[in-house]
Amino acid sequence: MILSFLSVTKLRSCLLCLMCLALGAACSEAEQTFPQVRVSTTLLEGVWLASPIVAVGEVSNIISYGHQTVDRLPPPTMPGVHDLYWCQGDFTTVAVLKGRRQGRHRKYLWASTIPGCKLVDNDPKLIYWRLKTKYWFLREEGQFLRPVFDYGTSRFEGVFPAWSEGPALPARMRMGALLLTPSANSDSLEDYARYLWSVGDIACELLGKLECTRRIRTLEGLGSPALRDSACGFLKGQLGASCEQD
Repeated sequence: MILSFLSVTKLRSCLLCLMCLALGAACSEAEQTFPQVRVSTTLLEGVWLASPIVAVGEVSNIISYGHQTVDRLPPPTMPGVHDLYWCQGDFTTVAVLKGRRQGRHRKYLWASTIPGCKLVDNDPKLIYWRLKTKYWFLREEGQFLRPVFDYGTSRFEGVFPAWSEGPALPARMRMGALLLTPSANSDSLEDYARYLWSVGDIACELLGKLECTRRIRTLEGLGSPALRDSACGFLKGQLGASCEQD
């Protein structure tokens, strides 16, 4: 009877161990906590304004942080989407353009509705693969750096030249000057004429009104009617300044 009792006890213990091993992954996922996801479709200037921190840097060593299933995600997420894929990487700061942050190296954590932990799609034709300098829209949350918005809008933007190839100016002015350099942002003056309205106000905040006005006036004389009109419109509408052609 004693042997039979011990055998049954051992059998129950073994079954319990097997159940725990089988459910371990599910239990671990259920116990994991995640931040509140943030979603927005605001344009570039809106993300800049919403960002407590904007920093030039890079994210490396990207790995999965976890999978979360939720009942409802913020709009404009489709109602049928219930899965969030959380990812983390090592963020290395090169320069701070807005706000302050502690330490050069921090963990960067973000969420996506698409699995794979990709900050940029694999399509080599996308302009983002050509950006050698990226500036990231950030906020601090606990131990992590987080994007201002996890998805729906830009987590970062950038320019073609490497940061070290920019003009020898303080960090904020260097980025402002790069944003007002057509070849650092676009393949043609006509394309940059449209893009100027996306980055012009950001550049002026970084450079200051006088220097920004001076640099935008130089854009009028680069030989592109489209850029001349765009620069003139920006000078008058955003800066209250006159144009070279007036």
